Amino acid sequence: MENQVLERLKWLAEYGKDSQSGITRLVYSDPWLQAQHGLKNWLIQEGFSVDIDAVGNLLASIKGASQPDEVVLTGSHLDSVVNGGIYDGQYGIIGGALAIIDLLKKYGPPKKTLQLAAFAEEEGSRFPYAMWGSRSMFGLAKPEDIDGIVDTDGISMMDAMRELGYSAELSPKQNVTAFIELHIEQGSVLEKENKDIGVVSSIVGQQRFLVTVLGEPNHAGTTPMGYRRDAMKAASFMISRILTLADEAGDPLVATVGNFQLEPNISNVVPGKAIFTLDVRHTNESDLENITHLIKAEIGAIAKKQNVDVKIEAWFTSKPVPMSEKIITLLQESCERKKIPFKPMHSGAAHDSQVIAPIIPTAMIFVPSQSGISHSPLEYTDEQALEKGIEVLAEALHQLAY
Repeated sequence: MENQVLERLKWLAEYGKDSQSGITRLVYSDPWLQAQHGLKNWLIQEGFSVDIDAVGNLLASIKGASQPDEVVLTGSHLDSVVNGGIYDGQYGIIGGALAIIDLLKKYGPPKKTLQLAAFAEEEGSRFPYAMWGSRSMFGLAKPEDIDGIVDTDGISMMDAMRELGYSAELSPKQNVTAFIELHIEQGSVLEKENKDIGVVSSIVGQQRFLVTVLGEPNHAGTTPMGYRRDAMKAASFMISRILTLADEAGDPLVATVGNFQLEPNISNVVPGKAIFTLDVRHTNESDLENITHLIKAEIGAIAKKQNVDVKIEAWFTSKPVPMSEKIITLLQESCERKKIPFKPMHSGAAHDSQVIAPIIPTAMIFVPSQSGISHSPLEYTDEQALEKGIEVLAEALHQLAY
């Protein structure tokens, strides 16, 4: 495994390498197809049998000797964001492959079938539909779900698939007994706490909103402060209150206002409209519901006090997803035996694991991300940390499949 991880990550990153030193490998694009073919050829050389399903998920298998119909699965997604880094998604694929290769060298064929997945799509970067690969594989998405979905060039998702020969007609995968996803943290917690491994206990639920505040545009010089219906002023009070509530609630709640727009956005006009996004996340479903209910009530009260109208539109919701207690324990015990410093933690970002966990025992292994940077060419994880993640994954796969 030594020196192979980074070498293989750099190799796979050549498929989709862009002019800004990052990866742009959007689903069903030429770079994506080239990466899939390159990965397939390498895995066949390493002794895997490789299949590609009807949406473009790649599945590489080492058949079980005595229980071949039971599958222990690992892997991650093959697509990238625009101008992404070389670790997100790729590490779970390359690391999973190297873990299985290492197990074969040490122990020979497994009892259960070991399988590596390179999910076709997770990011939602080209089409506004995320986790299409894993959702399709496990029967949680159907072809009609993507009817009418197009990219920025007007190409439909269905047409892009069919152009590559995929029908999207897929029977749900039934025989998986466990799934483990190896991933970079994409945050700074492990680095700041000097831990080598994060054992993920849950993936946060999310609620995202678009908040539109409607006041009245007016002359900045001739409209007294007391007569104004200032949308920016009202929105700023709302945002301040939202972030104060989040501070008071503390971890694991996070609330983010990431986009703010004013109309008419002119220096000498009182703003008549303010629009901002709100992203609220928590590991507990009832706590998430309670805080979002409180936030909406506070927004309404501020709007009334400031004599403005407000509209709150929910545009994305996902429930918190717990990981498998059995596999969590297995991973923690592995770290303890190997004397690898680890931290039980939640994931604040979305992953294919949250799609799979409600139907199959699932867990995630995190390794540190330098400065918490991800979805960027500056994304970086030390090679020793990468190898420790693979080591923990390999031991878990050994216990589950041998």
